[in-house]
Amino acid sequence: MDYDSFSLRGGDPYFKKAQVITNNAPDGKDISGWKAFEGNRNRYWLQDNILNSKYSRFHEAMYLYHRRGLDIMYDDAAKGRGAIMNALQLLLAIHEDTPNTMLLATFFTAKSEELMRVFSKASPQEKQRASAMLQRMDVPNAQKYAQLK
Repeated sequence: MDYDSFSLRGGDPYFKKAQVITNNAPDGKDISGWKAFEGNRNRYWLQDNILNSKYSRFHEAMYLYHRRGLDIMYDDAAKGRGAIMNALQLLLAIHEDTPNTMLLATFFTAKSEELMRVFSKASPQEKQRASAMLQRMDVPNAQKYAQLK
């Protein structure tokens, strides 16, 4: 995932290696979470989502979020937040197409606290917009995002 944040689609070679590992994972009672039939929240589905062209906007969102957003915030917080807002728009489009995807759940598990900090110093309009989008996409943390308003 780090490589996707440094350059657009920079993580692809590593995601393809992960796919090989996932596809070659052995069957066994002591090993679980590697096969599609073992549920919809496991390594298999995370790897599947990452390489599925249906979620290609996710890679663009990761680049926008990190490289054009967080990296820029040091010099220009408003510009960085704007890029992060654009990344959230891309994630919202994914959410609207496929709610509750493993890919978005993983993203918000990792980023919810950071998103709160990013938008805590935003304008009231930005806070309102970010809060609405985040509550819609990340229901487990909706009450946290409601505090942005």
